[in-house]
Amino acid sequence: MIHSSLSFLTQELNEYLQLKTDAPDVNRVFLTSVATERDGVVIPDSSLGLSLINIEEERVFKDQKTTKINEDGIAQHQNPDLKLNLYILISANFQDTTGQESDDYVEGLKQLSYVISFFQAKNVFTIDNSPALADFDPSIRKLIVELYSYSFEQLYNFWTVVGTKYLPSVLYRVRLLRIQEEAITDSNLPIEKIGIDSHGKQ
Repeated sequence: MIHSSLSFLTQELNEYLQLKTDAPDVNRVFLTSVATERDGVVIPDSSLGLSLINIEEERVFKDQKTTKINEDGIAQHQNPDLKLNLYILISANFQDTTGQESDDYVEGLKQLSYVISFFQAKNVFTIDNSPALADFDPSIRKLIVELYSYSFEQLYNFWTVVGTKYLPSVLYRVRLLRIQEEAITDSNLPIEKIGIDSHGKQ
């Protein structure tokens, strides 16, 4: 489900950038890690990398254990849905490949601006407004993409851990990814009525 969500967002961004750059056959966004220990940056040159950097449980909207009655009239209990927030980093890897470093850098910033514009215009994705979502995973009900700001200290710490030079980037939180394995924890006959035994009471 995580890979389906991020693959879907990668495709949506690519389709948008293809329209903005008038290059229908060029993919500019790749689902990839930011770097590897041995090779440094692994995002293809002159492109954007969409990378998962953290997974967080959404506790604010957490449900209690759910109960449903099956077709045989048996009450079945399930653990509550697990709702996840995904933190994704979109980085622009535009290196100096033509001798015009400033032009390459500016192009990277322009591509990042397109990304920000896309999610500003459309930050909620459902099967109704994005039918392609069902092709990736029909169990995904909704994805909400929010710009997430972090401090200079957090920024420095992140790129230090990654172990590569800083790339212009923007961080988003993808909210309320729902995971439910449909596993039954226990089952029993449902309670249909409650009786009160008052025998022997004064």
